[in-house]
Amino acid sequence: MKIRTKLMLSMSILIVFILFSLLAVTHIQFFIVRDLAYYKDKVAFKLLQEEFEQYYADHNDSWEGVHDEQFEHSRGFAEIAMVVGGKTLYQQGRLDIEIMQADGFHISLHEHDQKIGRLFVMNDSQYKTYEFKNMWYNILPNTLLVSLLLTAVAALGIIFLLSWRMTRPIRKIVAGIHGIRQGDANVIFPVRRKDEFGAISRALQEMNQSLASAEQSRKQLLSDVAHELKTPLMVIQGEMELAQERDVPLTPEKLSSLLDEVLRLSRLVHDVLDLSKLEAGGTELRPTAENIVEMVSVLIEKTQFLAEDKHIGLSMHASEDVIEVSVEKSRILHALYNILINAIHYTNEGGQVQLHVERMYSPDLQDEVVRIVIEDNGVGIPQEDLPHIFNRFYRADHSRSRPNGGTGLGLAIAQQNIVVHKGWIEVRSEAVKGTAFSVFLPIAKERVRENL
Repeated sequence: MKIRTKLMLSMSILIVFILFSLLAVTHIQFFIVRDLAYYKDKVAFKLLQEEFEQYYADHNDSWEGVHDEQFEHSRGFAEIAMVVGGKTLYQQGRLDIEIMQADGFHISLHEHDQKIGRLFVMNDSQYKTYEFKNMWYNILPNTLLVSLLLTAVAALGIIFLLSWRMTRPIRKIVAGIHGIRQGDANVIFPVRRKDEFGAISRALQEMNQSLASAEQSRKQLLSDVAHELKTPLMVIQGEMELAQERDVPLTPEKLSSLLDEVLRLSRLVHDVLDLSKLEAGGTELRPTAENIVEMVSVLIEKTQFLAEDKHIGLSMHASEDVIEVSVEKSRILHALYNILINAIHYTNEGGQVQLHVERMYSPDLQDEVVRIVIEDNGVGIPQEDLPHIFNRFYRADHSRSRPNGGTGLGLAIAQQNIVVHKGWIEVRSEAVKGTAFSVFLPIAKERVRENL
């Protein structure tokens, strides 16, 4: 059912309810006014009651001839009816006995605690109230029809305008959703509204922006992967075609070069798959309690030869011998390795790369964490590049050759591996002076250590 139809039905029901409420109020008000009139002129009612009871006593406990009697205190009453044993023995006025029994004020007549009859009376005030009620009941059907007709016409116009105004943002939202379905990234929603429609619009617009960003990232990833794959494939294809054209076997040097390209392709595919799983949350961690100080020491031993080739000093400083973290060892080592390799690569010959491991308190987490700092005094990262260094295939050193520069996914993979462990990475850098990557990981809890 459309909103417009619902509004019209709701308005019609409201009108009927109001009219019937007026009817009920009028009906109740009649009896209230009738009873209030008794209390305002209670003496007159009492005198009339006593006069009828006296007549019964004066006639030897009989109502014989009462219908012809003229009662002195009846002059202030517009309607009087006396009923005894279901028979009307006395009546003054024009109203039917059924009406008097239904709407008249009831007075019981007694003789020596014995009920001898009932009076149904209306004084002038009560009778006027009855006439008003009766008039209202008579004109109510016509009033109801006219009111419904006039109100329906007026309501139809008002409802049409209101429903058009109320459904306009809905129509825009529906059109926007249809645009999203068609892949339109520039859909406009009524986000400036301050009601529920505005909240829905803002949520949908943010969702559309996220979808557009995700689609752009997907396209960019495909483009970057294709670009990265193209170079080694072209090298392999060129060497193979050249060997085939000349009909000469490949030399050991050529085979070694082709193997390097194949390994580079394999590394790229592995990194892309690994990063995709991390970003999609499809990686299931198997954490164990590990001594991060020992892990960093092992990492330094594995990369020491790279530092020695460039005459770079590689050292570690730890605040404690044992600081336990709950991690999947291979992933954290992979993350730290990628960062350390970058530090060594961007440090000039004779430079220094230092690693610091320390326990510290995190106000945000309100708990202890371990901080691993990998600091170099190399070329540094330009400030404009800092926000993008964890993006896929992004290189701060744009002159760095691709064959010697890795896949461009190292820092992105490092960041994702740290994030899935509930940690984070911070970077500070200054051109020419060097760069410091700080990796933060939660400290292993006592219950984790006990269970492992």
